[in-house]
Amino acid sequence: MTSNDPAAADLERSSERWLAWLAGELARRHYSPGSVLFALWDVLEEWFASDDFAGSALAAAVVAPPDGRGPAAHAVLVEHRQATRRLLEDLARSAGARDPAALAGQLLTLVEGAMAGALIDRHPGVARHARELTRIAIGGG
Repeated sequence: MTSNDPAAADLERSSERWLAWLAGELARRHYSPGSVLFALWDVLEEWFASDDFAGSALAAAVVAPPDGRGPAAHAVLVEHRQATRRLLEDLARSAGARDPAALAGQLLTLVEGAMAGALIDRHPGVARHARELTRIAIGGG
């Protein structure tokens, strides 16, 4: 969806880079299918602690959606959420989740919440809390 709106186009590029980076990091680290959902939080915690995260337009947009910047930026954020959900569903499926779509929705909420906590509180360890919630979600209770 390349936009004519420069801010939306920047956000779209940021989303594409981030999704490719996240998938690449998870693949590069050779986690077993059963542990990849927990590895997600290791990768995100490292990102949360980086200078890249602190200056991330994508993280800022997730925490404070760019509605005031027009419909194009909002549409990019909607696309980003859908792509992130698909990635998480693929991870959940590869981990043998009973309901990959439902787990992906839960994980998306955790990822976005962890991003907000890490950005606002400047505390990358929030990913460890999300890891524990992932354990609970996988266990079904």
